[in-house]
Amino acid sequence: MLPFQQMLSTAIGDPRNAWSIGTFGAIGEFMRDGDERFERSRTEGAEQVATARGGLRIFLREEAVPIAYDTLSADGETWGHAVALCLPRPAQDGASTVSCLGPDGGALRREDRDALLFDLGIGLGLVRMCVRTRDAELGEALRSLEGDSLFSRRGAPVMELVRRTAPHRIVFSSLARIEVYAPIPGPTESSPSGPHTHVLPKLLAAGRTHGANAPIPGGLQPALMLYPRSPWRDAAGRPTPFDSGLDQEFEGFLASYGLPDDKRVRAATEAAVLRGADPATHPWPSTRRGRTQARITLRRLAQRLGSKAVAEWRARYDRSREDDEPADHALTGHSAEVP
Repeated sequence: MLPFQQMLSTAIGDPRNAWSIGTFGAIGEFMRDGDERFERSRTEGAEQVATARGGLRIFLREEAVPIAYDTLSADGETWGHAVALCLPRPAQDGASTVSCLGPDGGALRREDRDALLFDLGIGLGLVRMCVRTRDAELGEALRSLEGDSLFSRRGAPVMELVRRTAPHRIVFSSLARIEVYAPIPGPTESSPSGPHTHVLPKLLAAGRTHGANAPIPGGLQPALMLYPRSPWRDAAGRPTPFDSGLDQEFEGFLASYGLPDDKRVRAATEAAVLRGADPATHPWPSTRRGRTQARITLRRLAQRLGSKAVAEWRARYDRSREDDEPADHALTGHSAEVP
C-alpha cells in the first residue's frame, strides 16, 4: 500500500476528520461523532465506514494525487486546511440533465441496492450528484424530468418533492462515494451537524470544479476532500483556542503532500523572520497563492513565537484583505441543504 493510501486508511477511522465530494456549488459531506455507532469494512482496494446518518467509501487508487494545503481566513488571525485527493479531469463532463441510472448496485448497504438511483445532472467532471429512492411518487416525478434540467421550470416542483420526501443523497466520483441518509432540513432550518449535502445554483453557474482558494494544479480535479480537525475550530465549526498539537499533525500532511511552491515560500518567510531580517527589504511573493502562504506562515509564527516576534511583519503584510477568500463552500454550514 502506498503511503498516501495508508494515510487514507488511517484517516477514515478517525472521527475527528470530515470528508466531502463535490464541485463549486454541489457537494456531499460526511462526518461522524466520536461516540456514534458505526460499521467499518474493507475489501481489496476499498474501505468504507457507515453510520445511521450516512457513509463513505474510498477506493484506494494508486493514480490519485494528494495535495495538502492551507487557506487564509478573513478574521485576521486563523487559517484552514485540507487534503485534496485529485485525479485528471475528464475531457468531457457528464450529463447536465436528470437521468435514471437504475438500481443502485454500488450502495454502501446491501438493503439499499434495489432502490433506484437518479443522476440529478448537476455534477461536473469526475463528480456526480444523485438521489436514491423507493418512493413511487418521487420516482415517477424524476422519470418525467429525464432529459431536462433540474433547474428548469418543470424541475421546480420536483425539487420541492425531493425536499419533502428526503431521499438518500449520493455524491460520488471515481475515487469515493458519500451517502447521506439524514433528513433534509426545512427552508428556515440550519444544516445538520452530521452528513449533509448542499446545492447552490448560483455557484454551480460558475462551472468550476473547486473553489478559488484551493490551489489545485491545472488538469486535476479534487475527487475527494479530507478535512482533518482544525486547530482553531471544533467539529461543529465553533471557534476554539488554538491547538498546537492539531496544527503539528497537519504539518505532517504538508511535509508529505504540500505543494513545492508553498514549501519554498514558507521556508523563505520563516528564515527571514528568524534571522531578524527587515520586513521592508524582504522579497514578498508576487503571486496571490505565494502571498497567502506567506501570511499564513506569519500567523503560525505568531502562535509559535508570540505575536511580538512578527508584529512588524504582520503590520506590513497581513493587513490587506485583497488576497482573502470567502470560506470554501464545503463545511461552511451556512447554506440550506438542497436536496
